[in-house]
Amino acid sequence: MMHLLGKAKKLTRQGRLVLLRHNSKSTLFSPHNRTNTNTNTNSSQIHATSPTTTSKKPFDKILIANRGEIACRVIRTAKNLGIQTVALYSNADGPQSLHAQMADEAHLIGEGPSPSESYLRADDVLDIASQTGSQAIHPGYGFLSENSSFATKVGDRGVTFIGPPSSAILAMGSKSHSKAIMEDAGVPTTPGYHGDDQSPEYLFHEAVNTVGFPLLIKATMGGGGKGMRLVRDESEFLSALESCKRESQAAFGDTNVILERYLVHPRHIEIQIMADAHGNAVYLHERDCSLQRRHQKIIEEAPAIDLPLDIRRLMGETAVKAAKAVGYVNAGTVEFLLDTTTTQPSPSMDVGASPDFYFCEMNTRLQVEHPVTELITGQDLVEWQLRVAAGEELPIKDQDDIPCVGHAMEARIYAENPAKDFLPVTGNVWHHRPPAPSNTGMDVNYVRVDTGLEAGKDISVHYDPMVSKLIVHGTDREDARQRLIQSLKNYQIAGVPSNIPFLIKCAQHSIFEEAGAINTGFLEEFADDVKIDSTDSLRMEEKAICAFVTSIVMEGRRGVKNVDHARQSMGSWSRYSGSWRLGSNHQRVLKAIAEGGDVGSVTPGIRCSSNHDGSFEIFIEASDDDCDEEGGLTKEKETLLIDGTLDEENNLNIVINKTRKRSYTAVFREDMDAGTMTVNIWASDPDLFDTDKAFGMTFEHPLSSVHRDANVSGGANSGSCSLQAPMPGKISRLNFKEGDVVNENDVVIVMEAMKMEHAIVANMSGVVDRFNCTVGDIVDASHILAVITEEEVDDGDVTSSEA
Repeated sequence: MMHLLGKAKKLTRQGRLVLLRHNSKSTLFSPHNRTNTNTNTNSSQIHATSPTTTSKKPFDKILIANRGEIACRVIRTAKNLGIQTVALYSNADGPQSLHAQMADEAHLIGEGPSPSESYLRADDVLDIASQTGSQAIHPGYGFLSENSSFATKVGDRGVTFIGPPSSAILAMGSKSHSKAIMEDAGVPTTPGYHGDDQSPEYLFHEAVNTVGFPLLIKATMGGGGKGMRLVRDESEFLSALESCKRESQAAFGDTNVILERYLVHPRHIEIQIMADAHGNAVYLHERDCSLQRRHQKIIEEAPAIDLPLDIRRLMGETAVKAAKAVGYVNAGTVEFLLDTTTTQPSPSMDVGASPDFYFCEMNTRLQVEHPVTELITGQDLVEWQLRVAAGEELPIKDQDDIPCVGHAMEARIYAENPAKDFLPVTGNVWHHRPPAPSNTGMDVNYVRVDTGLEAGKDISVHYDPMVSKLIVHGTDREDARQRLIQSLKNYQIAGVPSNIPFLIKCAQHSIFEEAGAINTGFLEEFADDVKIDSTDSLRMEEKAICAFVTSIVMEGRRGVKNVDHARQSMGSWSRYSGSWRLGSNHQRVLKAIAEGGDVGSVTPGIRCSSNHDGSFEIFIEASDDDCDEEGGLTKEKETLLIDGTLDEENNLNIVINKTRKRSYTAVFREDMDAGTMTVNIWASDPDLFDTDKAFGMTFEHPLSSVHRDANVSGGANSGSCSLQAPMPGKISRLNFKEGDVVNENDVVIVMEAMKMEHAIVANMSGVVDRFNCTVGDIVDASHILAVITEEEVDDGDVTSSEA
């Protein structure tokens, strides 16, 4: 049974618990009910919408020195408190970007699109703060959020920095310095090297003789997986070190690194802490962020319900101890690696004495995954930040009064292609409909979406490709997991590929289904289970539905909800009776463009025949995927009869073969410049229609004059190959010169895109015939960067072509 503290009252509205605060405490649940996160009552749903303490606003105006979803997140809380907001935008984002529109005023920052030319220009940020009369600056996360010199400059201008003191940022922002401090404070740390000697020779010596392999090279100022490399043996070390330093310089302006012993398949458990300037510090429970890819978090959850309460308390108290060791104030996150190969520590073990979890780092800012903590505690962490920065005490000072109710999960939606090794993508997001209203907090279905992107906006090469964060709350972990899966299935995005199909597979996996079974090695061990295969083809019915939607749009029949009524009112010659011709039905062939291909890289056509009654007979020709090794069909083809309507609200209602009724959301886009027509479709109820994924196709536009030659890289048999840019980006390094001999899989070019390095490797051995780029060039996707030729053995003649 839940215990109410003080005179707090509960009201149930649509199955949600509404918190009425008393005596300036947002407390609801008894500390003795700390582990009751699996309650089966609807009243376990809480959320943070109301001010956590008094109605007094901590500031009159603040500036948000960031962009995207975190800027929108801070603005939302500020508006709830009646605080005026000032946004910044680069010339790449523009004044019509969502965060600029949400703010009360917005100002251009810098003169260029990249972070170094815009959001990282600290003096410009400070000048705009002074010009606008902003009393405080919220840095968000990334960019200037963990820059101690910036925090100092903010204070020197008489403006409040909404974050920790610069001394704490300096102490904890450097991984090497923070580990030394933690060791002095008795906090367990991962074995490794974090000294001042940064010469490659000495680092290599320490790696081989002290740390051992496998190990991690980590940028001392890094975060988010950037400037981090896993090195499995000494032969990889120096090249990984060079790449890590280069990426760290680009992202953080610093090349120093530390070396850490790589724990095999640990769990990543982090603790949310809050501290004020009055000596109060609490932890708001833990988050399990073990599901990761390349050291970047994929799905986060709170709390870690499988861990014994004593261990969770021990980790929380250790995190507070770490924060106090550096005089920390405001929000921060202490990250630990929990060794899954050792036994659990004794409940009587002193704080800091456990050999089973190790201090990893402290993030001196708000974390991307902070919403899961908000949903289990009912607290608005941004509001806590604002009030602490204004000099107030913590809204809740007693650790035992911090609520922990139900379970929350967060999935990060990225514009990337899981079928192509998660290659980040850019482009126009011409349709974006999340499963809940954006940037409004949790909805009545306990779903929340934080985003900085609207439909019609572009994913830029200059910034992180994250589209949004999808957060859900459930009465227990399984309720939250099912809610996450359903919300992912209902998430609609078109224009760029996303990682949603991959996230669904992860959330549905039997290992993820079990609390605490996930560790950081999940994707190594179960990669095949969650792999998104580019060769996966749509089912014939799905292809036919895409062709049907394209056909009715081409015939001007979109926007009709009742086709029978339209036919009767307009007569038998109307377009709703089909584009048939006297004596025969009209037929058209839709040429589908292969995924990732240009016009010309088409698959066999889909033949659509328009009937007198407005329905279509759709026949799909066999493709190579449908044939066996002898060229025979592996399955019998049939013609599908489809009738239905697509209204202006994108509701698609069809009947297949006069029996099977289906309802979908379908969006359609014509791009005459590219010569394409694209349709994307989501089932209204995926469980009913035996599909758990969205589907779509792109066709050649019959009215476009665009004709492109497909840039297909040749192989060794063709005598040459061209190396193409996998995405828009900046050329950061050429490892060879024209005329050099290269071996297959040699890294020829390194390019930077979306704050990460990407290696372009030779797909054959040969000679570099020519480069079509230089260091510093900005190139588009599919741009031919270099041509490699095969040298003829008999006469030495070299031939080349951009096949």
